[in-house]
Amino acid sequence: MNPVSNDQRLGNSLQDQCVLLVGGSGGIGQAIAEALLAYPVRELIIASPKPAPLAGGLARASSETVDVADPASVRALAARIEAHDVGIVINCAGINGSCRVFSPDAQRLARREMDVNYFGLLNLAQVFGPVLRERGGGTFMTFLSFVSHVNLPLMATYSASKAAAHSLLQALRAELTPYGVVMCGVYPTAVDTEMTRDFDGPKESPSDLARVVIESLVAGAEDVYPGAAAAAHAGFVADPKATERAMAQSVRST
Repeated sequence: MNPVSNDQRLGNSLQDQCVLLVGGSGGIGQAIAEALLAYPVRELIIASPKPAPLAGGLARASSETVDVADPASVRALAARIEAHDVGIVINCAGINGSCRVFSPDAQRLARREMDVNYFGLLNLAQVFGPVLRERGGGTFMTFLSFVSHVNLPLMATYSASKAAAHSLLQALRAELTPYGVVMCGVYPTAVDTEMTRDFDGPKESPSDLARVVIESLVAGAEDVYPGAAAAAHAGFVADPKATERAMAQSVRST
């Protein structure tokens, strides 16, 4: 018997799946879309605030519009794609105002970050969680951040919104895991996208991150710390206070 390659294993696990990729027009979303379509997924639906140009150039991909911060928009999306039997939902939607607590725009930016990063997750989960539950299982993956665990004061309000989303994910997992729904959180450090253009530190490649995402989908993982995030999370678990102090240094050095 010939050995089965890792690519074959991944392909077999994704075969005939319909995947809904929310926020798929950004740098991370585009990389995930391209990676998914390298495998025999039946269909990829890319949903973003504006039609995703990527979808038109990829076989088996279609484009939808959605505002995750608007519950009515999310419900309308679900109604339009109801017949497609979505088995995997990947939420990449997110914004980062790179805002400190005492910045003049902190209140405005914090509300917008919560609308998208926290309430966006809640809206998607309240609509598509029951869809996956009623079909007998599936996967709901959402992108969080290492700063879900410890605040980076240079991105204080963003970190707080991701911490809220992390807590929400735990509640969703308690509700949906008994019905065969895998609730997966992805917690990267910085990823090389437009969102981190002003960040000077090391950045994860979107294509490397996309590969980890696919492997995690197949493995049924619940908590994913790709690349440098694995060591960062291990350090946080070992000494949370030391990690908090290290993050605080970013403010003192500016």
